[in-house]
Amino acid sequence: MKLILFGFIGAVFWVNNVFAVSITQRAGNNFRTAANNQEFTLNKSNVNPDQFGLLRTYDFNAKVETQPLVIEKGAGADDLVIVTTMKNEVIGINGRTNETVYKVKLGSEISSQDMDMWKHTPTWGISATPIVDPATNTLFVASWQKKNNNNRFRDYWVYALNPLDGSQKSKPVRIFGKSQEGNGCWFNDAGAVYRENNQTKQHVYPKLRAGLALTGNNGLVLAFAANGESFKGGRKNPHGFVVAYDTRALLGQAGVSKDAAIFCATSFDSWGAGIWQAGGAPVTEDDMIYVATSNGTSNNGNVDLAESMIKLRFKPGTGGARPELEKVDFYKAFLDERVPRDKCLWNDNNSEVSCGRAGVGSAGADWDFGASGPMLVPGSRLLLQGTKDGIIYSLDKFNLGQNDRFNQLMSKPPLVATYYGGGTDENWDRVQHLNRSLPCPAAGNSDHGWFVPCGDPENNKMHHIHSLALAQSDQNGGIVYVWGENSRLKTYNFSTVDGNLPTFRAEADDLASIGKESPGGMPGGLLMVSGKPSANSSFPQAIDFGSAIVWAVFSKFGDANKEFAEGQLIAYDATAIEPGNKLKRLFRTGDDNNGGLGKMSRMIPPVVANGRVYVMIYRVGTSDCTVPDHQLPVCSQLKVYGLK
Repeated sequence: MKLILFGFIGAVFWVNNVFAVSITQRAGNNFRTAANNQEFTLNKSNVNPDQFGLLRTYDFNAKVETQPLVIEKGAGADDLVIVTTMKNEVIGINGRTNETVYKVKLGSEISSQDMDMWKHTPTWGISATPIVDPATNTLFVASWQKKNNNNRFRDYWVYALNPLDGSQKSKPVRIFGKSQEGNGCWFNDAGAVYRENNQTKQHVYPKLRAGLALTGNNGLVLAFAANGESFKGGRKNPHGFVVAYDTRALLGQAGVSKDAAIFCATSFDSWGAGIWQAGGAPVTEDDMIYVATSNGTSNNGNVDLAESMIKLRFKPGTGGARPELEKVDFYKAFLDERVPRDKCLWNDNNSEVSCGRAGVGSAGADWDFGASGPMLVPGSRLLLQGTKDGIIYSLDKFNLGQNDRFNQLMSKPPLVATYYGGGTDENWDRVQHLNRSLPCPAAGNSDHGWFVPCGDPENNKMHHIHSLALAQSDQNGGIVYVWGENSRLKTYNFSTVDGNLPTFRAEADDLASIGKESPGGMPGGLLMVSGKPSANSSFPQAIDFGSAIVWAVFSKFGDANKEFAEGQLIAYDATAIEPGNKLKRLFRTGDDNNGGLGKMSRMIPPVVANGRVYVMIYRVGTSDCTVPDHQLPVCSQLKVYGLK
């Protein structure tokens, strides 16, 4: 019997009286809870240094920037692990034997040239996590390729593949076109060019980092940032895009348009609003899509939607017409451009930290509301967003609030840390104005009410959030996990009941990026939760708290974005609270040169499925790593952990 659970894990199978699971998309499900409640092998009693450890490794001669996918029984009797690379390769690996099941190359990758700020990504190809559609047994992949041999232009192509052997189901489709808002934005604008060293180049071009997503009505969703965050003027401006295809067209069904629905997040004369989400995919529910944008033009209207949560509806075309992306709602977190003080939304300009402060023409204050992907709490109205200001925003999916930054928040989200936007007083003023800090457990009924922060703002460091996870107890809530940069894993009781405020629960002792000055220490911790289904709740997403484990890959030393950081794989008891409100650690990879993880991949969370944990790391300077001339050799390795 095969049971498809849309909106949770891609597919769950009943095999030999035991459930086994496939992980078919980024963060495990379209809610992006990063939770697998069908894990029957790994538990709190056997995940320990004596019973659990490294089983095998698999080396790639290219860099990997995407999350592995797992197809249960996809390699005969064994799991199939699918990994995509920056050389436009799709590789299927036997999860038990390490055998290469297939390896296909989709097209010529791009040399980094002007797109790699830190000079350690030699080539660009598949940079966004693909997705498997269980309903059609199709792997959808977006590949970035050279348009011609001199690398003048780049094109994105969408492929529909058989996930079991990598074969093409239909011809790939090139992404190109004009946005539907009438604002003059073109995706991959061939007219935005300039001459340099006798070569014609593009000023800006779309850059895909966010994972792919599927809607419930045959929509394949791709969300793009741009290479460069700065005001350039006219058609040279970078823009954030949401692009959606009808999957039936991608599979060759007659009478369905192969044209893309294209939404541009800013106007032609504005800039930014890129969607990168630390590699996290858009949230989808039925025909709705939620994306979080980053730096750029964010005016007080409804046109320029940088620093915003945007809600779109995918509308398939009829009679062969092009599909559409309809803008339904938005939430604007703050402004990220210089405006006169009297034009800010609030008379008290000190409470509007970015308004009147950030500079036009660059990333400005670099607030990046879209520093992580959004997460929708299943069965509720709650839409959560972790940001660079170190705060989890809690929005109502039915009423995002638009320009009302403060009053429409569904609950008072937990303060992880304050953003360094100036002096300490300015940061705390913003937090207090938004009323978004959590009290210490012993705060009680003090003169400050419930706003009694736990200690100081941790030296005023900016603990950017790049990952959230949720262990759901039932439809009324559960535990939210977050691990900001230069910080510790923190957990909060989170309720979906109106009026119930989140409460601090516990934190870990392990600190990310020890000794690293802020800003820095990217990405903090990347998270996933595993456990059995709850025996106390019939809610499909509920997890058994008695077996729940929270897994993380974090940068112990260094910054995994600008440089190469020493990483750790770590597992904690997801629910137990030890004295001092501490989490119980179950397992951690050894220190350097003693079974350590290695150089962590900057934005790839661990994947837990069917008794195994899959972790990607970088290999730097190895002789088998083939890269273009004069580039630092950087490739990747898949590490597989499990019971010894």
